[in-house]
Amino acid sequence: MAAPALNLVIDARPSGPRGLLAAEVFMGRSVLSHLVEQALDLVGPGRAIAVLAGRGQIADLAPLLRDAEADRVTLVDAAPTVGAAVLRTDRLYDGRRLKRAVSRGRDPESAAFWRLDRPEALAGAEQELNRRLNYQPLGRYWAFPIADRLAAALRPTRVGPNALTLAAGGLMLAGAALVACGGSGWTVRAITALAFAAALVLDTADGRLARLQGSCSAFGRWLDQVLDELADVALHAAIAWAAFAATMEPIWLVLGMLFASGKYMFLIQSLTGEAMEKSSPRGAEAPRPARCGRLAWIVGPVRSLVGGMGHADLRWHVWIVLAAVGRLDAALVAYAAYFPLRALAGIARKGAAHA
Repeated sequence: MAAPALNLVIDARPSGPRGLLAAEVFMGRSVLSHLVEQALDLVGPGRAIAVLAGRGQIADLAPLLRDAEADRVTLVDAAPTVGAAVLRTDRLYDGRRLKRAVSRGRDPESAAFWRLDRPEALAGAEQELNRRLNYQPLGRYWAFPIADRLAAALRPTRVGPNALTLAAGGLMLAGAALVACGGSGWTVRAITALAFAAALVLDTADGRLARLQGSCSAFGRWLDQVLDELADVALHAAIAWAAFAATMEPIWLVLGMLFASGKYMFLIQSLTGEAMEKSSPRGAEAPRPARCGRLAWIVGPVRSLVGGMGHADLRWHVWIVLAAVGRLDAALVAYAAYFPLRALAGIARKGAAHA
């Protein structure tokens, strides 16, 4: 059987202590299923990938593919197409680094962060991937353990991850409504903070439950992102309205508009920037300028600090704390400046790179 002319191939032949690594299960799914999902996301809708099997292995690998994947995956027992990017089932890959490597024609091996061809590595694969998929600099100390137990308890039930996503969005919108109503008593503040904290747990648990139930889907990811952004904008609009109603100062409405427009600009420049890098060979091949000496010591920490300020987990904890003390207006002031500046910096950086 001749291999089709595809530019992405999964090598499913590597074996471990218990046989084919492609058949090993972690986070509720086989290694092959995890890798196929990642590969299909890389090639985009409507395109197919090839899975390279050893002699007599096609029958063993076919049951590992989910129905939604089978139509876009071709199992072959021939050598991969010359020039194709090859992903291996004895590796775990960082999604962002892998996307950059493939788009720039680099070896996918540069995006591998975990090897599965050792017994101890296979045992720790779930923990490492879980940590990366759910990285929470603050929430990992309390929200993730609760979410992990909740997902494990819901795994055998009919409750799906989308229900948790909707519940998290509902709690955030309910909290925003309380803020908009202008309640300043300690009871209202406590209820608002608890609603935000519970929403964070549910928002963490939905992805974990999806992987445990094997029900990860593009719709689920889309729903999660849409509700997160809706809650973000609704909360800051509520803060702006409550502050304006309390002081009758128009500056609060201006800050609300600055936040909304800045967040919109930030999202648009990020999404269109990724598409531009994919479609522009010049941008894909342009090397990053090397930083050395004193500049490297300054740029690295500053970039980490700026990126950390926009991290969803950190911002969620800021909301919880400020809601409890009745000072959510401080979050509006900070992020009404932060997102427009981030957006303008991103536009300038991409414009300079493609000038």
